[in-house]
Amino acid sequence: MEYIARNLSNEIRKKYKLIEKLHTQDLRDNESKRKYLLSCEKNKKKAIETISQINSFKIENPCLQSPFSVPKNTKRRLIKEGIENIKDSFKWGKQNFDIYQFDESFIRNLAGRITPELYNEDIGKYREGIQGTTIKGASVTPPYPAKLIDLEIPRFVKVMKRRLISKDLIEKINTAIYSHLHIARMHPFVDGNGRTARIFQDIILDHNHIPLPIIEPGERNIYYEFLDKAIVDWKHKKSNSETTLGSTEGEHLFHTFIAGKINVSLDKILDCFSI
Repeated sequence: MEYIARNLSNEIRKKYKLIEKLHTQDLRDNESKRKYLLSCEKNKKKAIETISQINSFKIENPCLQSPFSVPKNTKRRLIKEGIENIKDSFKWGKQNFDIYQFDESFIRNLAGRITPELYNEDIGKYREGIQGTTIKGASVTPPYPAKLIDLEIPRFVKVMKRRLISKDLIEKINTAIYSHLHIARMHPFVDGNGRTARIFQDIILDHNHIPLPIIEPGERNIYYEFLDKAIVDWKHKKSNSETTLGSTEGEHLFHTFIAGKINVSLDKILDCFSI
């Protein structure tokens, strides 16, 4: 089974190629149109980025309202700080991401900026102790800290270093979603794992000029269901030493869900060229 539904992969390829083609169209005789298109695309991408980051906070805080509709109190301050931390982590990640120099400290730096209140410095620290962190509502328990640090993280970094150098568009998307899935699965930090997973995914996509997915807060439950099933199915495949190439059903559903969100964001970018 393919990770992303084939018809969706084909649609994403066509839209991405169309955007690339539109970028190369000769507009030397129409400077105003050229400036409009560049400005429109830049603004669309920035809007997608902002909404994605606000929603990433809302997904993990479903009972809180947006910072624009709550009273000026401690709750509002916490909301705004939470969103600003996500933005700061993304900004740092964009500036420092290097597919050839990637190592585990990059993930810890993202996490440290997302939940700075947990650490005395910017870089995050892995879970400690003899127990794994229990994830509320999840069907599986993350790896114990010793296994996480000695086996899971090194293996994740090794896989990512191999996959990040791919030139294929769909493999780039699959690699980004893979990072999202497995950081969430490993749950390496005391808090902020989901936000860290989504931010790292988005940094990879942005690095490859792929628009970010927007997961709506109202899709929180279905998002978590897809994520949980992907983790359960991956763990089942691994524990049974299954060597079948391709994805499990759960991985397929999760990858296709996120890729569908990227496809929607591509439509938003294409709106700029429909003048």
